Amino acid sequence: MIKYILLGLIWAGFLAHWIWGSIPKRKTFEVFAGIGIGICLTLLVFSLSGWFRTENPALLFQVFRWVGFVFYISAIVLCVATLVTLKLKGVPESGIENTTRLAEIGLFHIVRHPLYLGLSLWSVGFILILQNIVSVILGVLAIVSFWLAGKKEDAFNLRKFGPAYEDYMRRVPMWNVWKGMKDRFHERG
Repeated sequence: MIKYILLGLIWAGFLAHWIWGSIPKRKTFEVFAGIGIGICLTLLVFSLSGWFRTENPALLFQVFRWVGFVFYISAIVLCVATLVTLKLKGVPESGIENTTRLAEIGLFHIVRHPLYLGLSLWSVGFILILQNIVSVILGVLAIVSFWLAGKKEDAFNLRKFGPAYEDYMRRVPMWNVWKGMKDRFHERG
């Protein structure tokens, strides 16, 4: 029982820090992102501690678990690449996310919100690794939170970057990697 209380306190503290820091700045996308990240951290704790983990020896369940690890590792690579791109090409004022220039290269040339996409893939990975109803509910809530964060960030960036971001939104899909790659391929041809 103490583990659950500790987990709840860590999660509540993380969310409180993230949300109270975002509300004064009127950045609702950060509130949704914070909720999603808090849920992902909860799933990480569940995964590392073995809580709610389903042990099913059937081959299909083992294959799902390995696919989940592929999603999980891919998501980490995607998130790190996104943060590096934002730091190098977004010319942030402070931290990483307060960019002063619209980053339209690398992953941002394929999807508008690669970080939220990566975090959503992380959630899918946890669903496949843990394989239980708790991970499905929390994973879906995290994915919805990241999708809402992307939508709210689009509105924020429209105000921040104006017509340049509107044009960017027309050219680059929010999360559809296949469409983004296809469009970039046809641009070159």
